[in-house]
Amino acid sequence: MKGFATLLLLFVAPAIASSTDNSRDEFWPEVDAYINLNTAARILLLESFHNNQQAESWHGDFGAFIDVALKPVFRRELRQREDVFNKRFLSFRSGFQYISRLGAGPPYLEHRWTFELTARYPLPGNFILSDRNRGEFRFVSEKPFATRYRNKLQLEKDFSIGHFVYTPYLNTELFYDTRYDGWVRNGYSAGVQVPVSGYVVFQPYYLRQNQSRSSPAHVSAFGLELDFYF
Repeated sequence: MKGFATLLLLFVAPAIASSTDNSRDEFWPEVDAYINLNTAARILLLESFHNNQQAESWHGDFGAFIDVALKPVFRRELRQREDVFNKRFLSFRSGFQYISRLGAGPPYLEHRWTFELTARYPLPGNFILSDRNRGEFRFVSEKPFATRYRNKLQLEKDFSIGHFVYTPYLNTELFYDTRYDGWVRNGYSAGVQVPVSGYVVFQPYYLRQNQSRSSPAHVSAFGLELDFYF
């Protein structure tokens, strides 16, 4: 555990130290509800907010998605896992997001359709590496239609204290935007998933984003996510 904590500190500290005038601090609270339909499909209802602390403005993000876990073709030993999402090997997600500015600031409205495929790979030392590939179809008010591709790699590992299990993680993500025909954003974050009960998971995290085609160039966000499982 000490080794993972050291890695997490080395991962986050440079981002905190590199804060400049061309950066912005934000607070991202989020509440998600996962509703199981059967052993291989569920619905995700998302409600999150982004707070620009300097401008004292908020963005609201509301979404509905369907998750489907797929059977592994080559890794047959994973087919008998009890929970295909907590121990997921390959999953597909599709859904819709409605994003709007709340309160002060210029108006902003976006309708976004998303499709993503996530694969997970066991590594030595009981680490898990996940690779998420996401495509976004974005309809932003007063702007032309655009698409975006996002790839996120995440490293995580379960730790336990008695019967209590928690999961620290690190991830990094790249954004390709067709409006600019290039990779315009990268981000990385560190957090931990903490089960509050059998149906509730609390997830605090720190995120840093760097942007080449929008201002500010750097965003530092502290997020608090609460997940409910039904």
